[in-house]
Amino acid sequence: MRVVSRLVKMDFQIGAMERKENQLLITSHPSQSMKTKVYMDPTDAVDLIKSALNWSVISFALTLPFLYAKSKRENKNGAKE
Repeated sequence: MRVVSRLVKMDFQIGAMERKENQLLITSHPSQSMKTKVYMDPTDAVDLIKSALNWSVISFALTLPFLYAKSKRENKNGAKE
């Protein structure tokens, strides 16, 4: 996942997700040079779900297995060349 803001442009690999009291804690993968923690409260989660309920996101989710397979196939072919 790529995070882009006025303050930073960074690649963020999710390492772990866990519930911490009434929040969801998402931590970066241990291999990341910049250790990151993201806290998502229930309001954030509801906002995320509301914003994801549109055809663009739903169609992406439905085609995700095919997109993933295509991505893996392209990466495998690119590595051989």
